[in-house]
Amino acid sequence: MPRKHFLHSILLIFILSVFKINPAFVQTKKVLTLDEAIDIALENSFSTKSLGLRLDRAGYGLNAAKGRFKTNAELRLDVPNFRERVQEIREPNQLPVFNTLGTTRFQSTLNINQPLPTDGVFTLSSTFYHRNESLFINEEIGNTERKEFFSSIRLQFRQPLLTFNQLKAGFEKANLNFERAQKLFRRSELDIVFDVTRSFFDLYQATRQAEIAKAESNQQKESFELAQKKYDAGLIPEVEALQMEVDYAQSQSDLLTAEGNLKRQEDDFKQLIGLYITENVTVDTRFDYTAFSINEDFAITQALKHRTEIREGEIDQRLAEIDVKEVDSRSDFRVDLLVFLDITGVSDPGLTDANLNSLIESSFDDLGRRPKNKGVIVNVTVPLWDWGVNRNEVAEAQASLDESALTLEEEKKTVMREVRSVISQVKEAESRLEVLKRSEEIAQKSYDISLARFRNGDITSQELALDRDRLTTAKTNYLDAYTKYQLAVADLKRKTLWDFENKMSLVEEN
Repeated sequence: MPRKHFLHSILLIFILSVFKINPAFVQTKKVLTLDEAIDIALENSFSTKSLGLRLDRAGYGLNAAKGRFKTNAELRLDVPNFRERVQEIREPNQLPVFNTLGTTRFQSTLNINQPLPTDGVFTLSSTFYHRNESLFINEEIGNTERKEFFSSIRLQFRQPLLTFNQLKAGFEKANLNFERAQKLFRRSELDIVFDVTRSFFDLYQATRQAEIAKAESNQQKESFELAQKKYDAGLIPEVEALQMEVDYAQSQSDLLTAEGNLKRQEDDFKQLIGLYITENVTVDTRFDYTAFSINEDFAITQALKHRTEIREGEIDQRLAEIDVKEVDSRSDFRVDLLVFLDITGVSDPGLTDANLNSLIESSFDDLGRRPKNKGVIVNVTVPLWDWGVNRNEVAEAQASLDESALTLEEEKKTVMREVRSVISQVKEAESRLEVLKRSEEIAQKSYDISLARFRNGDITSQELALDRDRLTTAKTNYLDAYTKYQLAVADLKRKTLWDFENKMSLVEEN
């Protein structure tokens, strides 16, 4: 082990032992790549969780709409239904008589419904109840009681005719809303990826700026120490040494500012991707870029084909069309068909003291003997006038439909404009990178030459400071251009859903 590393290890062990620090609690800063940061954000960020709940909500709505086509059943029970009340009875040419009537009923009603795609419904229902009635007339007569059991089974078919199918429309709307939620989720995911990319490169830029400030401070320190030695040797006037000291102090101040900005950017980045503020992370600043070609016509075609805003606009337009039909149907000529068949059985009224089993058997026997109840009912509803209410509601829905169509066309124009704009930004940033990279290389070479000349006494400290400022400016400009280039490339992927660097689509083809 080199002597320097050995001494560092001994010093670290000494510090940990003196301050009783457990090495397990010494956090090392975790370095995240861009892909790792995006993966964390797509799993842990607030935006991702919120979007997931929205998608779940739309999925529940779609499942509910599908369930409306399936058989459903409902059971209602009265256990018990007890009533006791005074009842007035009038007889001709006599004063009214007040009797007390008491009723205790245990009832069950079962309805089984089978909806039809035609918006009709078959219903099989059964009703059974056991009733005990008592009548108190006066003290002399006392109570009169009667027990009975009632049973009924009914098959019914109800079908609206010549009207809007609410069931199918509800299913289509739920399906469209779910698809729109999926598209919104996908679009929002792309926005999250872009936001994370932007925050990543903001942190990258802050990190690099801190590194540049650190390098400049070291350069200023070296120049100051060199100037101090020259002044002590009487080679330069005092004013130059003092100026170097001022420049060194300013560089230290700039370094503190850059480090403070870096800390704030780290906290913003951690919150965005869903990490705790206390976690110790930074980003990988080892980046390079590879130039690639962009076919503008292909980019626009891909955007118009896959951009979720286009499909969302088409969904909004279809939903508006359904609303127009639904509102217009409220004033339609309407026919409702009802067909039913039921059988009913009532226990023998003479079985006043019989037990429950005897009453049930008597009711079922009567159910087989009694003629069936049946009927066909056709209800016709003809709207006459409503003072223009429905006409205005239809006009309102039609205006919404026209607005949706207009918005869709405008969205297509917006997509084309955005793609052209982001392609221009990528090309512009790439051109700036090539120029500024060369400028940084020249500024570094110029500073190295000036530093050597300053050591030899060929130039003054002010001339060296000018070259140092040019180098810092060149590094900062290149960093800014590189960051804008990376964001423009990320935005190009988001706007076209195509990766031009790797020549691959970012969506699954159907």
